[in-house]
Amino acid sequence: MAFELVYKSYSASIFKRLLYLLKDEDEAEEMLQNVFIRVWTNRSSIDVEKNFHNYLLRIADSMAIDLIRRNVRNQLVYDSILIQGVHQHDSVEDTYLQKEEWAILENAIDQLPPQRKLIFTLCKLEGKSYGEVSKLLNISPATISNHLVLAMKQIRIFTSRYEKGLKMVLLLFF
Repeated sequence: MAFELVYKSYSASIFKRLLYLLKDEDEAEEMLQNVFIRVWTNRSSIDVEKNFHNYLLRIADSMAIDLIRRNVRNQLVYDSILIQGVHQHDSVEDTYLQKEEWAILENAIDQLPPQRKLIFTLCKLEGKSYGEVSKLLNISPATISNHLVLAMKQIRIFTSRYEKGLKMVLLLFF
């Protein structure tokens, strides 16, 4: 009965936060259930002196970021396999084109504002997690996510002026 009351009291705001982070209603709903399952399994270690809503938000943020990170990793592996298959029979000309494409991509990254460029480099090129970058730069994981979305959009716009071949390079990141 008490757990049901807790769920009814907090589920709407936690769902809203998860939807904002995950951008997918089904994933947010499933993650909401997982958040409350975690709360239930860890109920004996909950500090009743601290703000329970903030506790729930931290759990939701952490679980959502883990899911996003897992999805990005899975997509990168898939894209890498796809690209390896496409580039199996590279000629000298293909290698030259790849270098040009990378130069275009680097130029696009250089056009980013300093903070956005730093976040993009740390997350996408160095493979750091949102949490690691968040702690390193002392900003929230949601801010990291927002910067990455804007960086990817800006890079796509910049690179859209070039040939289709560049799109294969972009698959590594997007």
